[in-house]
Amino acid sequence: MNGVYNYNGIDYQKRTVLSETEGFILASAVSGAILSPLAYIGKPFANQLKREEVNNYIYNDYFKKAFDKSGLKEKGVGIFPAQYITENNAYKQGTNACFIPNTKQVLINTDKISIAGFHELGHALNALKSKFGVKYLAKMRAPGYAIAGIMEYFAIFSRTKPKGASRSITDIIEDNCGKIAFIAMLPVVAEEAIASIRGINLAKSVNMEKTLVNNLKKLYAKAFATYGGRAVLGGLAVYASRKVMDYFTRPKPVE
Repeated sequence: MNGVYNYNGIDYQKRTVLSETEGFILASAVSGAILSPLAYIGKPFANQLKREEVNNYIYNDYFKKAFDKSGLKEKGVGIFPAQYITENNAYKQGTNACFIPNTKQVLINTDKISIAGFHELGHALNALKSKFGVKYLAKMRAPGYAIAGIMEYFAIFSRTKPKGASRSITDIIEDNCGKIAFIAMLPVVAEEAIASIRGINLAKSVNMEKTLVNNLKKLYAKAFATYGGRAVLGGLAVYASRKVMDYFTRPKPVE
């Protein structure tokens, strides 16, 4: 019969280009819908970061003390402040900060968001002054993002076999791509949490006022929510994409 093939004595309807296309369009739409809250999850963090600028001169003083006390300077870590950030990007605008392991630089606009600097010092401590476990988490950041992205490929472009067909390693990955995408992001989430805890402890170690420490905790909790949200929603998006493609493309027995 046209468009039919036999597997283990059962006739299956071959999937068509149309069914693949329909599945791809719907899977992409579903994935986009699931990920759409990410645009809002980060807003509480961004809003508080902006509000804290009025107290930046206070945070900056404590940040300098924390950096001196951390021992990171002896490890070759430097602060790359705003006046040396030549591009008009998020770092210069004071909407983002980061620690760059390769150059051992904390990239931050200390004229605006010193409150975020303690967290970045925590990242530096994770990378340079930690035991193997935490250092491993820090090194898993890029691979984690890469694996999560690859799982989306498996979800959308997989070649679905009939139910009951022999399973290869590729099939197992396809069946569990949502879980793998979520798990791949867990080291990132864990390392972010540890960086925040260490940053808060550094702030306490230089006797930062309790009210300001509480502000740090609130800000870092909101930042953590963005990473946790990306992990959860990313895993759900991959899982849902896979289910949609499975529905449209898995060969069905001919009745």
